[in-house]
Amino acid sequence: MRALLIVDLQNDFTKPGGALYFPGAENVIPPIIELVERFKSNGLPIIYTRDWHEDNDYEFAVWGTHCLHNSEGSEIVSELSMSLKDYDNVYEIRKSRYSAFYQTNLEDILASMDVDEVHVGGLVTHICVLFTVEELRNRGIKTYVHSDCVDSFDKSMHEFALKEMKEVLLANVI
Repeated sequence: MRALLIVDLQNDFTKPGGALYFPGAENVIPPIIELVERFKSNGLPIIYTRDWHEDNDYEFAVWGTHCLHNSEGSEIVSELSMSLKDYDNVYEIRKSRYSAFYQTNLEDILASMDVDEVHVGGLVTHICVLFTVEELRNRGIKTYVHSDCVDSFDKSMHEFALKEMKEVLLANVI
């Protein structure tokens, strides 16, 4: 079974004024929505993550306050929210670390549906996307990273992460 995994497509990353917004981050939204529509038309599962932090999370010392629980910045972008409205085969993962597997039920969700292939898009390429793809590959899950659906505030690290996912993790970067 195939599934789509969208990493941290949230206001704090994609919208001007967001805590960790970087110019161009919003450019991943249209191709991700296209993927969402393709997966919906085939009735396939769509999983999205939300970076989700409690007050005084240790990550704030590194990145500043972002995606604070129940804040506007922690919300998924409205385009994704609208696209997923009334779609039943959708799952939300709230995560507090880089990997979407860390202290979440993502592994259980994938196992319950016998998912053996995951298509990935989202932010940020060399952080949460990379560490989630690494975990997918550790589990032997065939992984496709859609290069037009990922981006980073650091373009050299973005390119490094794409290369790392392709050459070391053996993910399919398309």
